[in-house]
Amino acid sequence: MMAKPDDLVAAALFTERDVADEAWGRLVEANIPASVITEPGMVGAYRLNVMVERRHLDEAQRLIADLVNQ
Repeated sequence: MMAKPDDLVAAALFTERDVADEAWGRLVEANIPASVITEPGMVGAYRLNVMVERRHLDEAQRLIADLVNQ
């Protein structure tokens, strides 16, 4: 079943696409549905939100914690 948009939360925010993709890959391998959403920022900058269902948030953050400050 597909999650409702209000059930989705950001597990992490990234500025580098390759790091966001690595986080996404870890979550998918752990059977946690995830997506990467790009949001525009100021002066051409952007951020990448790795989104998961709220019920998976704690596990997702644990799995990708080491990537957050790269």
